[in-house]
Amino acid sequence: MAITTWVQAAGTVLLGLVGLWFAHNYRRQIRLKLAERQVEAYARLWALTAPAVPFRATPLEPAELKKLHDDMGKWYFDDGDGILTSAAARDLFVGVHGNLVCPIGAMKPAVLAAQLTALSPADAERRRGCAIVRQVSLLRTQLKKDLAMHLGVDYYTDLQPDDRAFLVSCGLSPRRRPWRPRWLRPADRPHVDSCVCGGCPAKVSPDAGHPEF
Repeated sequence: MAITTWVQAAGTVLLGLVGLWFAHNYRRQIRLKLAERQVEAYARLWALTAPAVPFRATPLEPAELKKLHDDMGKWYFDDGDGILTSAAARDLFVGVHGNLVCPIGAMKPAVLAAQLTALSPADAERRRGCAIVRQVSLLRTQLKKDLAMHLGVDYYTDLQPDDRAFLVSCGLSPRRRPWRPRWLRPADRPHVDSCVCGGCPAKVSPDAGHPEF
């Protein structure tokens, strides 16, 4: 009788362990499939933000901003790729997406909106087109971090004050990676002017992070 009870108990434990193994293996397969889909989704978002490359010589035009807004919205909602974003990437995406076409006074961060509302409409839109280039670059940097690929080349020497404020307005800390500055920087990295409108405030924060292409 004792032997039978022991065998039953051992069988129960064994079945439990087998069930746990199958459950773990199933979850692992699901995570791998989702990781593959995330890479594909991020690659599509990377491609459609091509107009906002950091080595542009001019700010984004209003028509480009509207098209980018529509393309990003389709990527997030219609294609369902937004469900695969990390929390940080989602928050940056929402911030960038809103800034593309919202009223100047509603842009993030509030300090940038205040600066732009003090300008003429034409100058404000020009500044918007300049700021968006940098903000999209911040989003792409987060995509790379999510995929553990944050090993690229620094394209901006440091962030503008409103870029740091933009990160904060999206719930991110500019003192955490990937925004925290690196101790070692390639001496021959390409230099790209982070202002292409001629109206951005001077850089005043030497310990800022580095958005990447």
